[in-house]
Amino acid sequence: MKRSFFKSIRTKLIVSFLVVALIPLLLLAFIDKQTTEKALTDNARQALSAEATETAHRIDEFIDRNLNAVRVEAILPGLAAYLGLPPELRNGSPEDMLAAETLSRLSRKDMLHILSYALLDLKGRNVLDTNTSDVGRDESGQDYFQEPLKTQLSFVSSIRLSPTIPNLVTLFFSSPVRDTKGNILGVLRVTYNATSVQQLVTRETEHAGAKSLAVLLDEHYIHLAHSTKPELLFKSIVPLPPNVVAQLQREGRLPKTLTQELAINLSDLKQALDTKQPYLTTRLAARGNKNELSLLAIAHLKYKPWSVLFAQPIAVALAPVEKQIRDALLLLAIIATIVTIIAFAIAQLLTKPLIDLTQAVAQFTAGRLDIRVKMRSQDEIGLLARSFNSMARQLQESFETLEDKVKERTAELANANDEIIALNAKLKEDNLRLGAELNVARQIQQMILPNPDELEIDGLDIAAYMESADEVGGDYYDVLQIDGVVTLGIGDVTGHGLESGILMLMTQTSVRTLQEIRELDPVRFLDVLNRTLYKNVQRMNSEKSLTLAILNYSEGRISISGQHEETLVVRKNGEVERIDTMDLGFPIALDDDIADFISHILIELEPGDGVVLYTDGIPEAYNIGKKQYGLKQLCQVIGQNWHKSAGEIKDAVIVDLRQHIGKQKVFDDITLLVFKREADVTEKGTLVKNIISQKNTTVTLRV
Repeated sequence: MKRSFFKSIRTKLIVSFLVVALIPLLLLAFIDKQTTEKALTDNARQALSAEATETAHRIDEFIDRNLNAVRVEAILPGLAAYLGLPPELRNGSPEDMLAAETLSRLSRKDMLHILSYALLDLKGRNVLDTNTSDVGRDESGQDYFQEPLKTQLSFVSSIRLSPTIPNLVTLFFSSPVRDTKGNILGVLRVTYNATSVQQLVTRETEHAGAKSLAVLLDEHYIHLAHSTKPELLFKSIVPLPPNVVAQLQREGRLPKTLTQELAINLSDLKQALDTKQPYLTTRLAARGNKNELSLLAIAHLKYKPWSVLFAQPIAVALAPVEKQIRDALLLLAIIATIVTIIAFAIAQLLTKPLIDLTQAVAQFTAGRLDIRVKMRSQDEIGLLARSFNSMARQLQESFETLEDKVKERTAELANANDEIIALNAKLKEDNLRLGAELNVARQIQQMILPNPDELEIDGLDIAAYMESADEVGGDYYDVLQIDGVVTLGIGDVTGHGLESGILMLMTQTSVRTLQEIRELDPVRFLDVLNRTLYKNVQRMNSEKSLTLAILNYSEGRISISGQHEETLVVRKNGEVERIDTMDLGFPIALDDDIADFISHILIELEPGDGVVLYTDGIPEAYNIGKKQYGLKQLCQVIGQNWHKSAGEIKDAVIVDLRQHIGKQKVFDDITLLVFKREADVTEKGTLVKNIISQKNTTVTLRV
């Protein structure tokens, strides 16, 4: 018999050995990898942070040194003496020669980075400059002129592009020039080549590790220096608002190119800078080209709102981990090979007896009932072999006596089958008898319902509908007329079926009897009805009860009494008034005395007005989606169709209800009674007059 390789015990043993041996090693390798990665990442971050902080200190020292220098240089007496002369006396004067010589000597102290020294008068006009082409230029709008006058301190500007020399970036230091009395006479301005700052940024990248880079950003996150991508200079890390871009272009801090060319998209870096995060792991990008994931360390300057960033690809920082993983995989391969060899040898030793036992079982199932296993071992496998031999002997003996047992069992089954046939016949007889009883009850129930002729009453338009959920329903309705008084009754017996149908028949008979004896008082009417039905229900030993509402109509007025669903009074314009009957009665046949709970109200009905009565099978009917039809939907359909006849109104409600129910089974009886006044009718009844004389009140409710 061919078996799957992975279903053999030998394979399972080998795999188990491998799992037990290799999983701890894999777990240790994983933990070691995570620990090493964290340590290397922390070391890389610390190295980058140290270099970023060191670079920020160097830039701060450069700015501080030059601020102090320009402050000291601004108090040289030759400069104040020159600015103290009236403009018309300066040219050719000894003070002019001394000031020019002073500026020239100052500019020669760093001829590589200092571009010019200049004196600006209080109007911001360049009156003396080592770069003679700038003499006479108005520099009053520049921050390096305005800030020293405002703060009376030395000032360093932002890095900006030269308006005259391509690819030249400049940085300005300035300080107020005072006379011996401390009065400000002008401003000393020094123009630096800003590449000195950029060199300070890029100088330290080699100390931060392989493939590291350094970036200097200003307060608008514009690149002032970049060690590897000079094409990003004067581009912001995120797009700036157009008004900010325009202002920075006027100040020379951004080139005058298209706005979309002045920014890249590094929103996560901007968020880190905004929240003063010291570290960040992100992907640096230029013009949408994604680069590898990098570690970033951020440091901030003291004298300027600038930020220094040092970055290194995370793959470089974690390079030692890759070697560690390769070594671990090689070790795992060696261990797996050794474990497999050992596991195969052990599996061969353990599984050979099982294989012999398996072959014996296969021959036994093929029909060789005399097969036995020869095994002398005292372990569990030996015990299993002895158990198999014992079972084989018992089965062999059982097969020899099986024929007699089959005959005996067949006889027992035949007897049992005869008994089942007899029980089925009796059950069929009982079902036929019960069906006949239910059919008689249903016919009686249908026979006592009002026939169409009884619903044709002068001046009134009446239509009714009733559908039982079972063979015999528990809903009740009736329309009776005597002496000009029309009595409408509607009720709902708890549950449905034979008992509910019988109680419904008793209710109809009792209502008919009370009307025939001219019982007009609503309290006595319902009280006598309740006592009669209560005693019958007790005799039946039943727990059934019913809600019942009795409406008596005469001369345009209708009296409502008894507790049932809400009574819907519909005006001729289709407006529906919902009358709550909760306080007008009590469930019938639930208690022997309910007189104290019974009350009634009177409603005026104009021609075109009417009443709609229903049982809970309508508003509580639900569809496949478990959504109930609802009283609101019922009122809406009645109001929309009230201009039609009572029969059409009834049909419209039933059609809408059927559409809502759809394929869902009907679980409760459905009863609907539509009563509509067509015109005034001369009526003989005195019901309303009697009730008015007793209560002296007429109530009209609108909801």
